[in-house]
Order: sequence, then structure tokens, then C-alpha cells
Amino acid sequence: MLATPWSRGFGLRVPIVNAPMGGVAGGRLAAAVTAAGGLGMVGMGSVATRELLQAQLQHVRGTFGIGLVDWVMRTEAGLLEDALAARPALLSVSFGTDWSWVARAHDAGIPTATQVYDSVGARQAADAGVDVLVARGSEGGGHGETKLATLPLLDSVLDAVSVPVLAGGGVASARSLAAVLAAGA
Repeated sequence: MLATPWSRGFGLRVPIVNAPMGGVAGGRLAAAVTAAGGLGMVGMGSVATRELLQAQLQHVRGTFGIGLVDWVMRTEAGLLEDALAARPALLSVSFGTDWSWVARAHDAGIPTATQVYDSVGARQAADAGVDVLVARGSEGGGHGETKLATLPLLDSVLDAVSVPVLAGGGVASARSLAAVLAAGA
């Protein structure tokens, strides 16, 4: 079975984490990914509310993660608190530069993740204490910068930081999974 040190540490049977895409990656998808051995992520997106989070969490079983959008988390009072209270295995917050959520997650015993688009952002996130980075290349959809393709970005980020790095964007087949794992994701 394929594994990485990070996926083994999380108790995953396969080194796959679904992208927490708002409007698409809800509780049912997260439950299916987890059931298949990966880490299912509930993505809250740019229209997240506390009520929507609670509705999606009803569908998850076992190990799961939650993905929040920074600017939504800052305007939707209580969203971060509800996410932490759900006890996800991983909390991912992306598209922001205020790292205060990292300490709050760590205080709750919850590992953290964020998307990065270059080595500078990767170093900033790692210096802020983020536990795992997602090197999201230009093949990825949704929000975020499109500076580099996934493999060159992954190479650059891995050279810049010592925390685990996952690859995001265009990883949709056995070959592309093998490529990012061979590159060090």
C-alpha cells in the first residue's frame, strides 16, 4: 500500500486528502474519502456559515478534516470555534496572512494546514507554526494564486521548508499521484 511518513502518522491507509472545495467537498464526500482510507476534508468555501458547517458535519464518520477560507472565518462569528469543537484531525485555513488561528488550533490539540503558492509563502506559513502545507499549483481550481505548475511548485516548497508538504492541483490519476509522491509530497 502506498504511504508517506505524514499519511502513516495520520493513520491513513492511502496518502490521499481531498481538496476542501466549498460547495463540492461536503460531509458526504469527506466520509467517502475517509472510508476509502484517505483523509476526507469538509470544505466550507466562501459562503460558509455555522449552520452549514453543522449540517455537513452530520455526514462525517471517523477521521476527517475541515477547510475554512480565512476571510469568511473572520467575518462569520463563531465559525472557527465550531470547527475546533468538531475535533477534526486537521484544520486547513487558506487565503489569509493572519496566522492567529494556528495557535488557537494548536491549543485545542488540532494540527493545521494551509495552501501555499510559492516558497516565500511556504516559509511564512511554516514560521507561523503551520504543521502541513499544501503546495497548490496552477492546475488547481478555485481561489488562490497561479504562479507555478504543481510539480515545480512542490519542488520549490520542499526545498524551502522542513514541514510535510502535500501536492494540490492536477493530481487526478495513479500516474500523477506517483509523480508527486516521487517528488517528495
